[in-house]
Amino acid sequence: MNKYLILTLWMVTTLWSCGNNPSANVDNSSNQQVNDSTLFQFSNINVNKLFAYCDEEGDTLYFDNSFSAFWPQVIKGKPCPALQQALLRAMTDSAGLNQLDKVIDFLLDPSNYTDYDSKRLVPVKEVKDDGKLSTSEVNVVMESKTDRLLIYRLSTSSYMAGGAHGIYANNYVNYDLKTDKAIAFEDIIADTTLLRTVIYKAIKAAYDYDKDDLFIPDNGLLPLPRDFHLDDHVLHVVYQVYEIASYAQGMIDAPIYPYMLKPEEMKRLFTPYGLELTNNNF
Repeated sequence: MNKYLILTLWMVTTLWSCGNNPSANVDNSSNQQVNDSTLFQFSNINVNKLFAYCDEEGDTLYFDNSFSAFWPQVIKGKPCPALQQALLRAMTDSAGLNQLDKVIDFLLDPSNYTDYDSKRLVPVKEVKDDGKLSTSEVNVVMESKTDRLLIYRLSTSSYMAGGAHGIYANNYVNYDLKTDKAIAFEDIIADTTLLRTVIYKAIKAAYDYDKDDLFIPDNGLLPLPRDFHLDDHVLHVVYQVYEIASYAQGMIDAPIYPYMLKPEEMKRLFTPYGLELTNNNF
């Protein structure tokens, strides 16, 4: 992921207080949804900005940037700054951004991830040449919700005008409603050597790829995934485009099912906390 400037700028460390209004600096399309039975409250945020840029040769380029989010405000009747912080961390890698409105402005401003002179970027209402249009999009959605876990997916995509193809990613935030904390990979995995073995097995089962089909470093060790999401008994390990395979092979989401390992191996693979979250108790 760190090979791609746009996506790197979308992975975040920051903090936002839940008391702030997430739609303060966005358009009027934001609105709140409240589920009284579970005391969950969210804001729907939809923002789009279109820019034109005139280069030194007089050629006009365009940037169409959008941000949308099903943004959590209250979880079970309480503010949720830890969840918000985890989501912001998954969007951009700038620790200097402290509020959601700043993050949105950052994501929508092309000068944040291009070499163009930001003073020459002018907001416009239409694109006159689609062949010179660069696009970027960030979508923050709630993937699933159980009594214990809240899984968020942050989908990003971008295309720079003139490029051979765009780039995209799905990053995940796994949030434990019991502890009010985002789950880190090291919280649930105890044995990374065994993990690499079972990841190969999961990729083979899901995609029929062998080791020769993957990008493996010179040390021979499969890179550990940075992204994952939990689905009941199943751990999905996620590799983004180009992380371990070609662009044509795309993103790899390999599910690790309990039947792939013996019970004693499951106990080695997962921490007690990981076994609890995946309901793989023996």
